[in-house]
Amino acid sequence: MTGFRRGERVRISTVDDDGFPIVRYGFVSGNTASHGPVVVEFDDMLSEVIVDSSEVDLVTPTTVELTLTGIDLSQDPDLRSGLAAMWHAEADVAGLRVAALFPLGAGLRDSSDTWALAEFTFEGETYVVRVHTDPNAPDVVSVRAERPNRWDW
Repeated sequence: MTGFRRGERVRISTVDDDGFPIVRYGFVSGNTASHGPVVVEFDDMLSEVIVDSSEVDLVTPTTVELTLTGIDLSQDPDLRSGLAAMWHAEADVAGLRVAALFPLGAGLRDSSDTWALAEFTFEGETYVVRVHTDPNAPDVVSVRAERPNRWDW
């Protein structure tokens, strides 16, 4: 990696003072070297902040992710069907302009721990929004976009 460039939209994943995970979005304020700190202007601040590069990702369809508590969000069809819209709202906050999301109803079961919820196209590429459960964190689900598996077609 060659570093970040001024103006790039970024997602910062870190923990707050109490140890809880937080996600913030902003713009890179200047060019940076690879593996060095990144100067970011967060959306909710007027000043610049120096951030460790290990906490910074470019905003892309695959870096926008929701982590939610409540296994019922993936198990209950009515709740599951709303997760794609929640991901779409997070994508808007991230500055990712996804024009149209095509919901798959209550979802299509991909595996024992994954449901495909919606499809969309971004910059000519197709993505699938999925909800994942983690057997190591039984009450946590994550909702994220991924490139479709070859068997999705």
